[in-house]
Amino acid sequence: MQTLEKANTIINTIKNNIEKMGRQLRIIEVCGTHTVSIYRNGFHTLFKGYIDFISGPGCPVCVTHEGYIDNLIELAKMNYTIYTFGDLMKVPGKSMSLAEAKSNGAKIKIMYSPVDAVENIAEDEEAIIAAVGFETTVPAFALSLEKVLEKDLKNVKFACELKTIDQPLKVLLKDHIKVDGLILPGHVATILGVDGFKFVEEFEIPSVISGFEKYDILLSLLSLTQSILDNDFTVKNEYKRVVKKEGNTVAKRYIERFFERTDAYFRGLGLIEGGGLRLKSEYSSFSVQLKYDYESFSNSACRCADVLTGKLKPFECPLFEKVCTPQTPKGACMVSQEGSCNAYFRFGKWK
Repeated sequence: MQTLEKANTIINTIKNNIEKMGRQLRIIEVCGTHTVSIYRNGFHTLFKGYIDFISGPGCPVCVTHEGYIDNLIELAKMNYTIYTFGDLMKVPGKSMSLAEAKSNGAKIKIMYSPVDAVENIAEDEEAIIAAVGFETTVPAFALSLEKVLEKDLKNVKFACELKTIDQPLKVLLKDHIKVDGLILPGHVATILGVDGFKFVEEFEIPSVISGFEKYDILLSLLSLTQSILDNDFTVKNEYKRVVKKEGNTVAKRYIERFFERTDAYFRGLGLIEGGGLRLKSEYSSFSVQLKYDYESFSNSACRCADVLTGKLKPFECPLFEKVCTPQTPKGACMVSQEGSCNAYFRFGKWK
């Protein structure tokens, strides 16, 4: 009962803060896991009329170009074994998904971690590890490359489609969307720390690093609405049990040891300078060169790009629910468990 009373007090304070401003707030949650938590717990219904929650480009599967999928399928046709996270399996390519390619005989295996994949690759197997993700998962790929070097493996390469979070956020805030506040990704912040998000202050937009439980979200909204009310642009940290000011220094050293910045394509944002990570030149022999047309998309009716940049809600896409479902996804935002469209569909919040 005491916990419920405390939650109600926080909710009422959030609403009171917004009422003092006399308008509905536009708040973007950058991370897909936050999107899921917000809709699973009914916060966008609870704060209807108070907060317009907008999904951002923090779902790694969602921002990945379909050409990357096509590259992996072509490599599988060349007798490589592709190791990938399960999230990527149903993302549509131009002609098929990895799951469909696997059913057609392509050698595609789901990995639970790239380190485990390296341990399980056979000596006579030519393997390619699909390296997808933001800074949260990059250290795992660094560790797996370290393992490859230790074991002196010559039959393992990496297909890098790794992303950084700072550059796309800068592009989004500068050119694509106007918001009152940001809920920053707790997972990435465990690696980068509070310092890794200080750049947000330059845009004079209040922000908060949040955890993922319902009380994490409530406390973060309380902090954020107070910052908006006070015109306080300092990045706040409401995930202190995990996120430190300097982040995970060991993980950051691993990233710096093996990877360097490169340009990267983000669905909805285009090609972003310094938005990705590639293997450093001294490790380039372990990297697969990928080539695809950034401007080419096979399904122009899919509005995933507009969802990721806050231009529309998932239910406003003409494909949503009609032909695009988690069972038959037409776009990456419906495939991933962290995707906005998937979250809307599963929790029925558009109805």
